[in-house]
Amino acid sequence: MPAWNLDISPDAGCMSIGRAILLIALVFPGLMVVGTSIYAYNADYAAMERTEKYIERLARERRSDSRQLDLAYHRSLVHRINAFTNGTWGFIGGTIAAIGIHGLAITRDDTVQDQKKS
Repeated sequence: MPAWNLDISPDAGCMSIGRAILLIALVFPGLMVVGTSIYAYNADYAAMERTEKYIERLARERRSDSRQLDLAYHRSLVHRINAFTNGTWGFIGGTIAAIGIHGLAITRDDTVQDQKKS
């Protein structure tokens, strides 16, 4: 029996409650986490690149003391850690969305009308 439901009956457009819960509780939030994480990652990565260039400029000029270099280096580390955690949250969100999509793929297509008939 094929996994695809090609029913053209009037009740074919109805979605089961379980599938709707999977969409609302897992797929949509997972995709939102992925989207916001990608946005935040890009912002933090750009800030990290700017601080790395600033550190290089400070080191080349040799007019700055070690305190300025340490401060700039630690600022760069903050952006590096933020970019890492944003990437990690992106993977977590993708995993959550994948679990929801997998649940949608393996659940039966019983609608409320099908449950009333049986």
